[in-house]
Amino acid sequence: MREIFLFLSIVLLWSQVKSECGYASCPKGDPGYVNIHIVPHTHDDVGWLKTVDQYYYGYRNDIQRAGVQYIIDSVVSELLEDPSRRFIYVESAFFWRWWGEQDLTMKETVRELVNQGRLEFISGGWSMNDEAAAHYSAIIDNMAIGIKFFQDEFGSCGRPKVGWQIDPFGHSREYANILAMFGFDGLFLGRIDYADKDKRKASKSMEMMWKAGEGGVEGELFTGINYNTYFPPAGFCFDLLCDDVIMDNKLLEDYNLDQKLEDFKKFARGQAEAFATSNILMTKGGDFNYQDANTWYKNLDKLIKYMNEGKDEHKFNLFYSTPSCYLKAVQEEIAELPTKTDDFFPYASDPHAFWTGYFTSRPALKGIIRKANSLLQACKQVESFQASTEEDPRLMISKHSVSVNQHHDAVTGTAKQHVTDDYYKGLHRGMEACHQIISEGLNAQNQNCVVNDWCPWLNISQCASTETKEAFTTSVYNSLPRTEQYIIRVPVTDNVEYSIKDIDNPDQIVAYQVTKLPESVLLIPGRDSQARYELAFEAVVPGLQSKRYLLEKGAKEYTATRKIDLAKSGKFRRTALGDDKLKVEVKSTGDSQEIVLKSGEVEATMSFFWYEPAVGNNEVFENRSSGAYIFRPNGTSAVPIGDPAVELFEGPLYKEYHLQYNDWISLVFRQYETSGEDGFGELEWLVGPIPVEDGGKEIIMRYDAKEIKSGDRFYTDTNGRSLIERIRNYRETWDLNVTEPISANYYPINTIIGIRDDTNALWVMTDRAEGGTSLESGQLEVMIHRRLLHDDAFGVGEALNEQAFGKGLVVRGTHRVLLCTTGYCELKSSQMSERIFAEPVIQFGEPCFEQLLSNGLNVDREKENTKSIELPKTIKLLTMEKYAASQILVRLENLATSGEAVTVDLAQLFPNNNIQTVEERTLDGNVAKSSVNRLSWNKNSEPDNRIPRYEVDENVETNDEELQFMDVDGYSVFRKSMSSEPSVEIQPGFIQTYLIQLSA
Repeated sequence: MREIFLFLSIVLLWSQVKSECGYASCPKGDPGYVNIHIVPHTHDDVGWLKTVDQYYYGYRNDIQRAGVQYIIDSVVSELLEDPSRRFIYVESAFFWRWWGEQDLTMKETVRELVNQGRLEFISGGWSMNDEAAAHYSAIIDNMAIGIKFFQDEFGSCGRPKVGWQIDPFGHSREYANILAMFGFDGLFLGRIDYADKDKRKASKSMEMMWKAGEGGVEGELFTGINYNTYFPPAGFCFDLLCDDVIMDNKLLEDYNLDQKLEDFKKFARGQAEAFATSNILMTKGGDFNYQDANTWYKNLDKLIKYMNEGKDEHKFNLFYSTPSCYLKAVQEEIAELPTKTDDFFPYASDPHAFWTGYFTSRPALKGIIRKANSLLQACKQVESFQASTEEDPRLMISKHSVSVNQHHDAVTGTAKQHVTDDYYKGLHRGMEACHQIISEGLNAQNQNCVVNDWCPWLNISQCASTETKEAFTTSVYNSLPRTEQYIIRVPVTDNVEYSIKDIDNPDQIVAYQVTKLPESVLLIPGRDSQARYELAFEAVVPGLQSKRYLLEKGAKEYTATRKIDLAKSGKFRRTALGDDKLKVEVKSTGDSQEIVLKSGEVEATMSFFWYEPAVGNNEVFENRSSGAYIFRPNGTSAVPIGDPAVELFEGPLYKEYHLQYNDWISLVFRQYETSGEDGFGELEWLVGPIPVEDGGKEIIMRYDAKEIKSGDRFYTDTNGRSLIERIRNYRETWDLNVTEPISANYYPINTIIGIRDDTNALWVMTDRAEGGTSLESGQLEVMIHRRLLHDDAFGVGEALNEQAFGKGLVVRGTHRVLLCTTGYCELKSSQMSERIFAEPVIQFGEPCFEQLLSNGLNVDREKENTKSIELPKTIKLLTMEKYAASQILVRLENLATSGEAVTVDLAQLFPNNNIQTVEERTLDGNVAKSSVNRLSWNKNSEPDNRIPRYEVDENVETNDEELQFMDVDGYSVFRKSMSSEPSVEIQPGFIQTYLIQLSA
């Protein structure tokens, strides 16, 4: 019966509606009226109060009544009832699950709904990603795999045109830039600062042109703010989860149609007054709405019918629509648009609720997400080297887990604990799959020396492969496109000498060092290891290649690392930093000791503090508690943490200071002596279990460089890319009322925070997302851990009181610090951040004595080595992955923000293959850049509605093999055919994407 119903529905659908998607399928408004675009939608969190799969199946409704499979079932059924109805869907992780369970008849039905533009995919990401704590490489992947799924299944009609970021807690400039590089026409946001929104409503500036990236118009994106976040007007939520209904029969009890219409008109007038055109977008949905879509559509049909019957009187015209159709209607009205150049951080929902705590919440999860993302990029590289035509299905396990964790309740740390545990499990499965792919790929290249083990506990200096064996092989894979020198660190049990051999070059001396592990590491709860020392050795690895090292334990005591008596020695030899000098010394004042970095006459010190969190009943603004979402200290100053006990160990590769502040905070400050690792200080911090007997604590690291006259300005990255200037107690688009002087000045950090003046600069690079600020000139602070005993009442319903092994969570992380000359530091810090992100992949195996011996006898071994890949130092290989048979997708980024374009020979990346064609693609990689037609816009600074996206010399004759610009019906069109030329130019600050066809 179901099949017959669907068949008849399809026949009816075919006969009534022309199959046409995109802007051509949009309903037309009526001139002279306020056209109200009714947008039915659901917001389905990819994990929050329940796990992803619990949400999909509708399990654990005792936590939250939500089942996504029923939403999609119900919506499709209701769309078939009336061809005027529309619906948008966003989270591809859920739709992918549903799609895999459908038969061919249902799939064809849904394809026709998509082809008619009645079911429209918006944004298209695997999850609706966060924009504060998510790294831009993971954002791109999250969006790209979802868009590819929709395109593969639904063709061009499945490709989204606009972004729909309705629930993230603040919005980044880089995310808008990413969507512009996808070729999107616009972006709609839900949450912005309450004061910003009030001013925009009053000034009719709820829509703007966001100047988000490089390249003029190419880096701009129309951006609209939803009037009611993403909810329906009060009294008009027609979901089963709500109590609202239109009762239109006067003969029955509780008739309310007249009052409902009056209430709706009042709300619509208020919304219309906030916008500059005769179109308004009205959201009709909410969290996990439409599990019974009939309740929505039956009432919305009534609302549209009765409102339109009286439209000549009230001048409102209602119809079902989508965000993209609304966008096109606004564009056709050619309203002037204000511009925006900054971002939407931090987000505040009231004067005492600045959502800046989640920048740091759950730092362990944030750390493993970053590691999993880094591993995924390396995994995709190795998998692309393989001869198979199909992508390894194990790779999708990793892609999906990393993308799920970009969700705005995952990487943010704002999900319930049992959901967070599920995120961890997914990440572990994905990392395990990637390590299998990498080991198999590298073993195929070197079958005589197999590595097949990885140590997930290296972050706490625990690894059975290095602790229990007298000899073992270590493989080091370098995912960067140039030769790199690394310091590889592995835990060992004894302070003895080791023999370390480069298996490919056994005559080469490999420098190493053995150093005692800090006592605080040995006491980490859950650590099950006999290792008391750390063995570090130099590994020089060519780009996109691996090197294997044989490590064999000796019998003699290792004596090259010396413990230095700090009472007799204060200053230590210098380490080169460009043309400047960086040195480190211990300063003693009475019983107090501190570590000081020096560059010329500039000094920088580091210390730990903690904020006491505010505690309240959350019933009024002033009584808001600090929680998983918001950071609200109880007072205006941080509490200093006492002076540390200091030990210094100096060896051939580095010297490191062990600083013990108390029972729950310690630090290793490391300064490298080797040429490949010079020029910075490395701070390995360990925090926890945070004591909470006297209440929760929010821990910060504070960096002071008073000689740097930074004033009220500092800089942070935006999703790990370009820097954005921050000004204390200031907002670009409204006058800030400083009700929370600390948290109102906190901003998200993905990779970098810094201060500078005309002469010197201080930059701090992080290994995970954190929050930070500069509250005084010459000072930076970064929050690294939080443990709280109260909830902030923004939905998660749990205090941020993480525990592991029966104790408060211990977290171990790393900062790198540059103190150097302004100008020189900016590019250096960006390159260093990339090295922190693209850490080498370390794997282990049995000792390869036989291969070592054979390589020692092979005098021609260097001739057999694969040609080294050496891309220019400013060029980042953002992505290298298999796209289809003999097709590799490559994204290249120029980290320099000024200067000339850099020429890259793509053939370097494929030394063993021939390139047939190179096609430039949109950033997501799923369509040719030449096929993208973006809407042109009028801006108050540029009144011409026809703005070329690319500059073209009109005096130069062109043909189909060259660049052409066309301006057709309000669209800017860029055309360029494929080329066999393997050399490309990467402009400063740009990411460029290429689909490379290799010889079969």
